[in-house]
Amino acid sequence: MKTVLVLSSAFLLALSGAAGAGPAKSPAGQEGSKAKVTRTVKIEMTEYAFSQKTLDFKAGETVKFIVSNKGKLKHELTIGTAEEQLAHRKAMEGMSSAAHEGHGGHEGHGEHGGHGGHGGHDGHGGHGGHHGMDHDMPAGSIHVDPGATKELIWTFTKAGKLQFACNYPGHADLGMEGSIAVN
Repeated sequence: MKTVLVLSSAFLLALSGAAGAGPAKSPAGQEGSKAKVTRTVKIEMTEYAFSQKTLDFKAGETVKFIVSNKGKLKHELTIGTAEEQLAHRKAMEGMSSAAHEGHGGHEGHGEHGGHGGHGGHDGHGGHGGHHGMDHDMPAGSIHVDPGATKELIWTFTKAGKLQFACNYPGHADLGMEGSIAVN
């Protein structure tokens, strides 16, 4: 288990651009500049849904995402390729398992206990606290606490098919994902 977590953390650090200078980059694009924003997109999150399911952008476009969490659980918005989403989802599952083993899934440990100990809701079994999931985030990813709003400025650098998702364990499986077409 420790080997998987170390490798996942190293992979996520590489994706986030933490090892180098400049904006965080990924195959999906890179962090954008406020001065270059050409469009604003508002997205609301609730328990297991985004207010939008499909998004279309142009290659080179810089977009400001205003992301509001109207739900009761902490969620994230991650923009990436299918491969990046899968890698991030596996890393998040690994962190959740490690947190569960290390803390017994107790509710509300510090700032990272956002989902601790919830019973089943919407037909979904409960899950332990998501401790430490704000760390080693890939480029194009933000966490949003319940009732909060955050911004993400992103430049889509090339044409292709991308995804956006909440990769907290089980959330994408329950509907928190969508598609992005970049032309």
